[in-house]
Amino acid sequence: MNYDYAIHSDYLIHWTGKDIDAEHQADWYESVHSRTNLKAEAEYIRRLQEIVKHGLWMTEEPEQRLSDPVTIPATPKCCFTELKVSESRKHARHYGRLGIGVKRPFLFTRYGRPLAYFGFGNRSNDKCLKACALDLQNKDMMNFFKPMNSSGTLNYDWYGESEWRIIFFKELLENKSIIDPRQKDNEKEYKYFQSLTPKQQLKYLIPLDGWFQMIIYPSLAEKNRAQKDASLAIVDEIKRIKSLRDHGNAVEKGNWPIEVDLDACRNF
Repeated sequence: MNYDYAIHSDYLIHWTGKDIDAEHQADWYESVHSRTNLKAEAEYIRRLQEIVKHGLWMTEEPEQRLSDPVTIPATPKCCFTELKVSESRKHARHYGRLGIGVKRPFLFTRYGRPLAYFGFGNRSNDKCLKACALDLQNKDMMNFFKPMNSSGTLNYDWYGESEWRIIFFKELLENKSIIDPRQKDNEKEYKYFQSLTPKQQLKYLIPLDGWFQMIIYPSLAEKNRAQKDASLAIVDEIKRIKSLRDHGNAVEKGNWPIEVDLDACRNF
């Protein structure tokens, strides 16, 4: 193997729980440890149960109007970072403390790819960005572009996230790579969708498959509960995923996902 491959992480991490932290423990980052309170712990356990049973959420952000003629439409998407696990705590501060890791083919088979970053935000004079805005027939693909900075400060904070995305394509819905939980025909997912609040804004679900390779828990409390409490059925759902006869499990030999807590990530 070419050792240059190790420059990038082998795992792409989807982070979730920003809404949980905002409601139950917005100041968690002020402590040197990532411990959760009881309410946040219960919500994170529920979120993990939902993910292993139903899949990752695809949600929408508002349309972004940048410099003419550049508009990034509101398109359902699911985001991942290609950062080293040791950077997890810093990233979790912005996106939530539960990380679900997959190998790259999980995204490739769903037309996912790394983002193309451009400079100076709304003032961008990037020729590639403008040409794509004019020439792309499917404007949803503009969601594969993102500014390097979250503000006018040139700190390249978004560029440093090395983000990848899966965005909505009709073909993914047709081949069941994504599921519409608003359709009554999808009975299990529809029942789940009905249990959510309007604020959660779920559009589509991406079921996990054999390329599912990592869980980063918010703290040891969630890790211990998920592994030891049989009534949660989290272990059973992971067994189900790892028993699927798909390409990921064939390549990875049904390999069980790595499980680590957020504080332990500092050591990697």
